[in-house]
Formats: sequence, C-alpha cells, structure tokens
Amino acid sequence: MFLIRTVFWLIILVLLLPTNAQQQSQVYGTAQAAMKDVSGFCERNPSICATGKDAFAVFVQKARFGAEVLMSFVKGQTGFAPHNGGDAAAEAPAIDDSADTQSPDGKQSSLDQSGGEDAAIESWATAPVTIAPATVEAAHSQDTLSPNDLMPAWSGPRAAGT
Repeated sequence: MFLIRTVFWLIILVLLLPTNAQQQSQVYGTAQAAMKDVSGFCERNPSICATGKDAFAVFVQKARFGAEVLMSFVKGQTGFAPHNGGDAAAEAPAIDDSADTQSPDGKQSSLDQSGGEDAAIESWATAPVTIAPATVEAAHSQDTLSPNDLMPAWSGPRAAGT
C-alpha cells in the first residue's frame, strides 16, 4: 500500500513539473509573487498578525505546561533523576511531600506561583504522583449477565441454497 501511495504522489509531482523554459519562468514568477504577498500580509493586516502572535504564545505556554506535567509523570514513574553537567554526584533534589511548594491558596501549580520558569519546573518536579492499583470488589461482581444476555441473538431465516 505504501508503494502505491508513493507512486501516486510521484506521478502527481511529475505532472506538476514544468516542461520547458517558458513554463519554468512562469512557475518561478508565480512563486515569487506568492512569497511577496505572504511577506506583506502583516503590514496590511496588523491586528490579525497580533492575534495570531498571541494565539501562538498561548500555544507555546500550553505546550511547556504539558511538557512539565509529562516530565513529572515520567520522573515519578521511572525514578529518573537528571544529572547536572554530567556529574554523577550532582543529582536533582529528592521528592519532598511538604506543603512548601504550594501557593498560598493551596494550589500546587507552576502557573499559580511566581518566581520564574525555574520555580515552575521545580514545583512540578517535586509534585507527588500517586498511582493505586485497581480494586476488585467481590468475586461475584464479575457475573453480571442475565440469562437473557447469554442467549444467542436471532439471526433470521437462512438464505436459499446455504
């Protein structure tokens, strides 16, 4: 299947290539005009570019926050402790369950604390990750099907000749 898709897209690419110098110059001229139009977009629409820049900043902030959460989860699950500068003796601080990493309102979040990016990373690095095994109630809780549930579904009459 991969080979068929690759051949298909290669055929499309070959069909779009110019065949002579006139078509080649026309393609280059069109590409230059498109680039000039794209590069002048923010000059013509400054409010749209500002909104896009703000949206991208929010996206980057959410990506960093997600990476912090993921790294704290991985560190908590694997016991991984990063080394500073390749020195085996300089390890990250141990996990501390005390409340000194919490903000005054009781929330433990890097977004709620001030003190820069290092404090935000430290607050998530020391956040405890608790995973408990699933509990199994009584052994009879697995037998929840009624006799009607166990009956086979009606399949209708068989077609002629089968």
